[in-house]
Amino acid sequence: MSGPDARGGAEPEAPRDLVVVSDLHLGRGFNARTKHWHRLETFFYDEDFHAFCDWLCRDSAARGAPFALVLNGDVFDLLRIEPEPAGDGGGPERRFGPLVTAPVAARMVRDILRGHPAFADALALVLAAGDEVILLPGNHDLELQWEPVREELRGALADRLAARGAPAEALGRLRFERWFLHEPGRVWIEHGCQYDPENAFRFPLRRKLAGSPEAATVAQRDMPFGNFIQRYLYNAFGSITFIVPSSRANYRYFRFLLTNQPRLLLSVVRSHGPFLVQLLRRLARAPAAAWQRVAERTHAEELEELAARSGLGERLHRIDALKCVGADAAQAASGLFRQSMKLAAGTALVTVAGLLVWTSTWRALDSLMVGFAWKTLLSLALYLIFGATLLAALVAAVLRVPGDEPPRPLGAAAERIADLADVPLVVFGHTHEEGVTRIARADGDSWYFNTGTWIAVFTHDVMLPRDPVQYTFLRIRGKEADLLRWSPGRARPTPVVLLESGRR
Repeated sequence: MSGPDARGGAEPEAPRDLVVVSDLHLGRGFNARTKHWHRLETFFYDEDFHAFCDWLCRDSAARGAPFALVLNGDVFDLLRIEPEPAGDGGGPERRFGPLVTAPVAARMVRDILRGHPAFADALALVLAAGDEVILLPGNHDLELQWEPVREELRGALADRLAARGAPAEALGRLRFERWFLHEPGRVWIEHGCQYDPENAFRFPLRRKLAGSPEAATVAQRDMPFGNFIQRYLYNAFGSITFIVPSSRANYRYFRFLLTNQPRLLLSVVRSHGPFLVQLLRRLARAPAAAWQRVAERTHAEELEELAARSGLGERLHRIDALKCVGADAAQAASGLFRQSMKLAAGTALVTVAGLLVWTSTWRALDSLMVGFAWKTLLSLALYLIFGATLLAALVAAVLRVPGDEPPRPLGAAAERIADLADVPLVVFGHTHEEGVTRIARADGDSWYFNTGTWIAVFTHDVMLPRDPVQYTFLRIRGKEADLLRWSPGRARPTPVVLLESGRR
């Protein structure tokens, strides 16, 4: 890709290094007025990130190798964030804040940067050193495509650069991408949410909707189920909420709440349940309307522009077709409802079968030609067996951890993109689970990397000697990449601990 909103074209003679970080999930940060962190904040590592960027700049200068720091989506969390006053809005806006339009998103980013001054200073440090900062959108900050949001970030970094005495052109090294970063023959980088059935947008390219009256409606109607649950349910759990980007993580989180915070779980379900059902029904009944035509046309126009500018042409349309369409909140809820009905029907059948067995057993006991004492002992044994069976079933249901869903959709998408974009490296974030997978290709192997996250992860049961926060990042030099983690204690990167999966 090329131009102010995209990079690419011919591969440079000496490509700069790339350092890829994703899923920081910055919220409103530290409240200087109350001397507390905001209630829904998850990123408490500003000083560590500043030290990381300082090391990157010093290492780059010592080696004489420039680099670009790529922030690959969900850097700013515009979903898990305390709602601002909704003014005269209706019920949902009054409870959850206004729908995210360009002005609302710009104010959110302004608040986030105000609450994370060390993070903003770290980005200014990279720019002042002569290196680049490139931002890509994720499903929690898709609004980074909008110019008013970008201007907020430019303004904040301009102030930081001025305080450092950096030249005015330093701000020109801050770049934005609408979807992906592609360097032909080298690497494809994007957030990866589009290949997750729970977090894909039907019409993700929305730059031209920034000033459109349909922007708020599109934000509500074309909302993935994961985003819907985060905004309208999970935020209600407050500071114990984790970012849960997959079905497996959702199950683990529900199990945690059920065993540790049952009262909170019941309270939130009771207060939010009727509203969620009402809102989902309203979304499901809504027919295709003007907003959908506008969103579809805007996405198609921007896709054509990117296809031409990147030189990918029809291949980019085929990559866009890999997204998991139809994963909006209403449709996903319908699928969950059908699964719930199947579960209820199965439970009813098991219950009826259990009652039949119970009745038959009792009748058999009554017909036995034994004394009262023996019948009492046999009855007690029957109670114990049925009670133990029921308890074991309940414990198994609560503690069972479902396996990862095969096939893993992001890995499958990475394989297709490696072929379509003809690159040896494909990089996603989104899942919060760092990983490396070899992609076998006819003309040589490629690699799929997931960069993990810098916040606490709620998905791991594996007993590894690892910290709760891994600070993972990907370093790309030439066409070689290494998955590393920043060690605040050592003030340098160290290798990420990854175990063989055992699958062949």
